[in-house]
Amino acid sequence: MSMHGRTLPPPTPRRRARAWLAAALLAAGLPAIGQSIPSTPPPGARTIALAPASLQLAQQLTATSLADSGARRRLLDALHAMLTEHPEVLKARAAFDSAGHDLNTARGERWPRLKIGTNSGSADRSGNRENYNALNAEVRMSLLDGGAIGAGIRSAEFQQAAQAEVLHGTRQNVLLEALTALLELQRFEAKARIAGESAGIIAQLARIEERRAELGAVGRNDLRQAASRQAGARAQQHALESRRAEALARFTRYYGFAPRAEGLPALQVPGHWFPQGEAQALQAAEASSTELQEIARQVERARAEVDRSKAQRLPTLDAVVARSHDPKGVLYNDGTRYGVELNWNFGNGFELRDRILKALSELQSQEAQQEAVRRQVQEAASAAWGRVESGRQREAQLADAVQEARAAFEGRRRLLEVGRGSLAQVLDAQLDMQNLMLDEADAAYDQRITELQLVRTTGQLLPPEVDGQWLDVLFAQAPEPADGDTAPLTSPIPAAGAVAQAAPLPHQARRLQLRAERQLQLPQGGATLLARGGW
Repeated sequence: MSMHGRTLPPPTPRRRARAWLAAALLAAGLPAIGQSIPSTPPPGARTIALAPASLQLAQQLTATSLADSGARRRLLDALHAMLTEHPEVLKARAAFDSAGHDLNTARGERWPRLKIGTNSGSADRSGNRENYNALNAEVRMSLLDGGAIGAGIRSAEFQQAAQAEVLHGTRQNVLLEALTALLELQRFEAKARIAGESAGIIAQLARIEERRAELGAVGRNDLRQAASRQAGARAQQHALESRRAEALARFTRYYGFAPRAEGLPALQVPGHWFPQGEAQALQAAEASSTELQEIARQVERARAEVDRSKAQRLPTLDAVVARSHDPKGVLYNDGTRYGVELNWNFGNGFELRDRILKALSELQSQEAQQEAVRRQVQEAASAAWGRVESGRQREAQLADAVQEARAAFEGRRRLLEVGRGSLAQVLDAQLDMQNLMLDEADAAYDQRITELQLVRTTGQLLPPEVDGQWLDVLFAQAPEPADGDTAPLTSPIPAAGAVAQAAPLPHQARRLQLRAERQLQLPQGGATLLARGGW
């Protein structure tokens, strides 16, 4: 054959196979399939998986497909609203406002004080009793107080500062609990999905074994064991769904809405939030701990109270302007009085002493509490760092264990297909893989929660001065893996030969599920041509 003077080479078996494949796809209705597959697949997505006996389309899930920008924005808006409208935050803010009013009252002690009163009665005057009605007005201002007013102002200022730390710590705790509720909901969703899909795998294996039993190839003992395993997996699924319902109720309590299934974005703690080592974690925890800052303010307030108690032993000097108005002149006939008053309150000799001793005892108690809080903060930071480090190892080891269990399950399944294995061995391998997948899910979400606790301890979860975009990085979309970074999961259905894939959990952890992919059926002989053509 020639075209424009050039002779085309004869068709090779590979080209004939490709042409036959194109014709088969068009005949099977490729446009209908194309409607459900994006025109531009994401990088790294495996669009076509070929096997000697089947042709499959397996689209890799990405972060965008799991949580769109609308769900992410709604979650972030709920978090920002929670930091100002949660009842615990409102309670702490009310306490902070109350401390502010106490500070205004303490500062007002330096201003002049006005007192107005009236008295009525009768008096014996020149042998006659006369009634009187007098009106008294007095303005008094403290000139010397021995430092009592200043100490009271300092005490109120430190109390307000302590309440400010309590407010910030409450906001951090509420944020930590809300993010933990999110992770717990995702945890039980993943575990319930694993249990449910495992029960489905067992059911499909049981159907294959039942056909073999009907043909007389095997007995029914393994079939009974499969039914028992399936019932156990379903019971485990229902128990996990119950835990998921509890997690959903807790999520709704914090966020104010119930999310749709699998509509929550993945949470990933940014790497720059973590300290470089345990020593840096301890240093950051002591520098930014709201608990330590609060108790430090309480110690300063106790010192100010000691100073005020000691100052109350000293005399006071007040400037006084007073006037009494008696219309009949029965008692008062003088005009406005100007002067100073010197007062020295000795009390009964024990009151002032006991007040000072009480203030000193309070100071000692606050100092001891400060040392206790400092040790607790160090313990929490060191323990959180250790849990994060060990959690990474646990997560990696369980990921390797799941891969090995998956390979063992595949091997047992293939032996069963060729008649060299038993269903009991396949069920045992499937049970080991299921348990390890559940453990891997726990390890992944425990690690995320531990990381949040660490950054809460070091003050990076919600620093005092941050903009409104600080929390956005928690749900930033992770970069999509390159081609070849993710391997397909096991084929759970021996008869169909379907391939299951898993989307990554936060921090590149795989999503733990077994899901049958959609399979395209080729006409008879198509697979043979594909094999001969080098596919």
